[in-house]
Amino acid sequence: MDAIALAAEDSPRETAEPARGRGRPSHRGARREALLEGAAAVFNGRGIAATSLAEIAEALGLARASVYYYVDDRAELVFQCYQRACDLVAEDLAVADEAENGLRRVLAFVARALTPHRPPVAVLSEINYLPPHYAEVIRTAHARNVVALIGFIEAGVADGSVRSCDAEVAAQTIVGTLAWAQLSPDWVSERRSHAFRARLSDAMLDLLTHGLSVDRRRRFVCPIDADSFRPGPFNAFDRREASEMKVEQLLAAASRAFNRDGIEAVSLDEITASLGATKGALYHYLRDKADLVTRCYERGFDLFDRFAEAAQNHDGCGVERALVGTHVNVQAQAGALAPLMPQPGLASLPEPRRAALVARARRLNRLFDRLTREGVADGSCRSVDAAMTSLMGAGAFGWLPKWLAPGDPRSPRQLADEISDFHMLGLSAEPGRRS
Repeated sequence: MDAIALAAEDSPRETAEPARGRGRPSHRGARREALLEGAAAVFNGRGIAATSLAEIAEALGLARASVYYYVDDRAELVFQCYQRACDLVAEDLAVADEAENGLRRVLAFVARALTPHRPPVAVLSEINYLPPHYAEVIRTAHARNVVALIGFIEAGVADGSVRSCDAEVAAQTIVGTLAWAQLSPDWVSERRSHAFRARLSDAMLDLLTHGLSVDRRRRFVCPIDADSFRPGPFNAFDRREASEMKVEQLLAAASRAFNRDGIEAVSLDEITASLGATKGALYHYLRDKADLVTRCYERGFDLFDRFAEAAQNHDGCGVERALVGTHVNVQAQAGALAPLMPQPGLASLPEPRRAALVARARRLNRLFDRLTREGVADGSCRSVDAAMTSLMGAGAFGWLPKWLAPGDPRSPRQLADEISDFHMLGLSAEPGRRS
């Protein structure tokens, strides 16, 4: 039986989600759930900083007093949205744990997480925005879920259903891809629909089971080092060059902090302090934080475009060219470049710069879609849903700054090799035979 069908068997997509707790939820409980679902969608779209409780109420068609009936302030609402997200993941993991081997547990978890009819959940991108006592609760719950998913993968390696791999990297890659599934429709102008989630679910289950490569014995060695994209030497006595280098350093530091902690959780004081500068120096080059965020995105997409050009120009087969992009992006996030990854809050960016960023994101996705299709045409890549497979790539490397600890012994290249293998080979020890 096909692994996608097996996953669906463990977690039917078309049935209602099991009720949490005993008995039917109260009217108050149902209204609170509706508030958290709606608020999660608004936070994912507009970001925390740009969203007040009054705007939440307006977006959901509620009186402001109705929101204050359930929460005291915005931080408590964010906390409850994050807690709901962690609870749903824990529930999915508990149900998936009933499957017969490690691979089937992973597949059942992913199938449940991408259930087409499931309402939006908040992406845990700004845990550090929360007051410390709230943040610790969410970190603990999220860490517990990741450990459980790592356990599924390690159990699969032990029972022979999952190939030998770095279980932590594989688990965090899955977590990042699922987070990106919540945000990607905004960034690539996809309509949020049951059909989109069903298609993404099928593509991800297929990737986990079979990988992209036709030849699983072939190992991919990326010939490109992300450090080659770092700015070269500059003339410190040339005012223009010196100014451009200062702006680059500022944008790189801000991007690194935003990727790690979320945009709202990082202050301008923290960014300038990391450079030994003053906030006044920042305002010499930028108008405000919104301008800084937009400039960071523009720098990020400039780098993404250069990575994509390198992938296109790689002298290899289609599947290798598609993987060059993934490999270099992982190196960049784990190393010094740190281009700003798409975050919650796209809707709060000013027009027309927002439209320009979305257009660039769509263009990149179409490019990697085409490279994957070329791989299918030249026989190096399996027949896959190329558009969805390309879309998933950003989740794999975009989540890396959220979990990779400072001083991690794995080099950027080692991490990039592991995540590239995740896409090239999938997780199954024997795809199509032992699931």
